[in-house]
Amino acid sequence: MAGYRFKVAKLIRDNLPAMMRDLGLKVFEWRLEDHDFDLALRAKLLEEAAEAHAAATRDDLAEELADLQEVIHALAALHDLTPEHIDAVRLEKRRERGGFDGRIFNAAVEADHGLPAAAYYLARPDQYPQET
Repeated sequence: MAGYRFKVAKLIRDNLPAMMRDLGLKVFEWRLEDHDFDLALRAKLLEEAAEAHAAATRDDLAEELADLQEVIHALAALHDLTPEHIDAVRLEKRRERGGFDGRIFNAAVEADHGLPAAAYYLARPDQYPQET
């Protein structure tokens, strides 16, 4: 082996292989079928969300939000979801549950044993750990 080999193992944008080759890199890629594309997009969604979370400046945040939107558009298209359909669902959820305009932060909830609403939290211990 003449040099380094780095594992990438993730979905990349369409023009990147050519751009990388122009830089002298050898790129090993293939086209994903629907199921694997779906899984890769969902992983990419988490990757881009983490990068948006870590963005330090307004410009960095704009870049990462743009990446998130690109992934969202691709994932929606794969599942035949139009932007209009997604926005209609968003607006219905906003009408029913509200938006984030009030900046409300929920620190915890308490539920008596046997309360049906507690099942939601009990079913998600990683997301909602019990406090003592």
